Amino acid sequence: MISVKYSLTKDDYISYYLYMMWDAPERKTSRLKYYSRQILVNGGIIAILAYTDVFRYNPTTLYIYAGILLLITAMQIFSARINVKKQAQKITDNEGNQSFFVETQFDISEAGISRKDENQESKTQWKAFIKKQETPEYYFLFTSSIQALILPKRIFKSSEEKQQFEKLLTKHLSFDAELGHLIKS
Repeated sequence: MISVKYSLTKDDYISYYLYMMWDAPERKTSRLKYYSRQILVNGGIIAILAYTDVFRYNPTTLYIYAGILLLITAMQIFSARINVKKQAQKITDNEGNQSFFVETQFDISEAGISRKDENQESKTQWKAFIKKQETPEYYFLFTSSIQALILPKRIFKSSEEKQQFEKLLTKHLSFDAELGHLIKS
């Protein structure tokens, strides 16, 4: 059994939210749709203005307007991830969500993962995890499409403890939970 005790930080939650809402591989289609929509809408406006000869007498104004729209499009595209991060920061700053950040004891065993903090105690069997995703800093073990246990890799005291955890994941998670997100993308 592996026992770890840690407090999730606001940065941990922001990383999870950013990954889940923007960076995850299965979000690629959503990102591409967002980028395409920004380009098509603003490009369409430029095309309509050029086609209707609104700027027939002063074409320089058309170029200025088109330049401004291109700048707006670039800003929309580059600020999208930043906006998602700001949403996550609002969630972490909300007083009603401070229970996310209390110190929690996790016991990871053949039976599943037990968690206990000052407010609650629960046990999650391995079969309850429907998806596992991993980043260089975290393991995300999803129990629904939006709810996951966030396990920072830094919580493991040694590489042996981390390897033991990974063996439990390999042994107990279903194929769909372990790799299904890669196939469904």
